[in-house]
Amino acid sequence: MKPQGLVIRPAGPDDILPLQRLDSVVPDDPDRARAIARWVESSACLCATRDGVPVGYAVIGPHFFGQPILEMVMIDRSCRGQGIGRELIRRAMAETAGPVLWASTNQSNLPMQGLLTELGFVRSGFVEGLDEGDPELIYRLGLR
Repeated sequence: MKPQGLVIRPAGPDDILPLQRLDSVVPDDPDRARAIARWVESSACLCATRDGVPVGYAVIGPHFFGQPILEMVMIDRSCRGQGIGRELIRRAMAETAGPVLWASTNQSNLPMQGLLTELGFVRSGFVEGLDEGDPELIYRLGLR
């Protein structure tokens, strides 16, 4: 069930600063703040709001070996576990053209692994060396 009051829409320029503030990586990685701005400016970012306040975002990248990839899902720490990530991923699935949607998450991110599996994604491999000691798990979902 969709969380009450949740709206998912394309992110716009006014969302950049709020999304940067809610992203838990930004304080330790200024490149993430710049990435958020690029994602929004390139229309790759979906924004989840509750009562008009951004509470999360998802990024659909255009290419992963010729297919779209769910590049990022970030939920404000105070709003995690409320179904916002699930709704962002469902919206990304609905908006994706093509037969496959890829996604990835760190091996340490058990909640995201569970959510991807629940939504029908299948683990497809892994990449080492992106985050030292925490491999990136690759998932795929057949859409058509």
